[in-house]
Amino acid sequence: MVEQGSLVRTLMSARYLRLAALCLLGALLCGLAGRWQYHRWLDKRAANGELRSSASAGTVPVGDLLSADRDLPASERYRQVTATGTWDRGGELYVRSRQVNDQLAFLVLTPLRTGDGRTLLVVRGWQPATGSATTRPVTPAAPAGQVTITGRAYPSEPGALGTGLPDRQIQRINTAEVGARIGAGVYDGYVELISQTPPDTALPVLPPPDLSNPAGGADQWQHLAYVVQWFAFGILALGAPVLLAVLERRDRQPHDRDLHDDLESVG
Repeated sequence: MVEQGSLVRTLMSARYLRLAALCLLGALLCGLAGRWQYHRWLDKRAANGELRSSASAGTVPVGDLLSADRDLPASERYRQVTATGTWDRGGELYVRSRQVNDQLAFLVLTPLRTGDGRTLLVVRGWQPATGSATTRPVTPAAPAGQVTITGRAYPSEPGALGTGLPDRQIQRINTAEVGARIGAGVYDGYVELISQTPPDTALPVLPPPDLSNPAGGADQWQHLAYVVQWFAFGILALGAPVLLAVLERRDRQPHDRDLHDDLESVG
């Protein structure tokens, strides 16, 4: 009881009350940070779930998903679509400064003129960037005649196509700007080729997307780890004044005993 009373007196001292107020404020901030990370974890889990579901959903005609006046929702990225048309070899462009299989590459963007009069922009494949920045790769020509393709849908990329670039090279797949450049009405969104009929293996297609964390940024588990971390910091902040007071009392006990012994010896 004596020790408990001494601990309470220590905690009720002015400096410990100030410390407790500071630690309480810190715990509150940690709690807010943990709550924020918890909601980020929920959002990331939902976004990843939507994208994985979209990637595994059934294939639909391109006109059911993409249009000329509707942005592709982020949750429908990776949805597989089919389209039939003929390749526009003269409108083919090369998207520079991309990474494919950890290799600097060009994406080969070929317009597909569909039967409904609109043009679908298709990343038909890729080529390694092995030459100078002004040299575009020698690419196998798109097959002639009508083809039916299956591909993964992506929204139009923001940003300009780029100025002062070498012939037929662009920086972004901005579908509206590409459409204006090639003089065609295009779907608002593009696709990455998966397969086509008749088949063509002359140009390698892009690898499938990594669905471990398709929404990008920090992984789900990182946000969850941050939640645990912030709440643990908050608990530590709340317990810090008591812990420090206990340690202080423990350090003072030998000194108090020595002082008591000295007083008894004098008496």
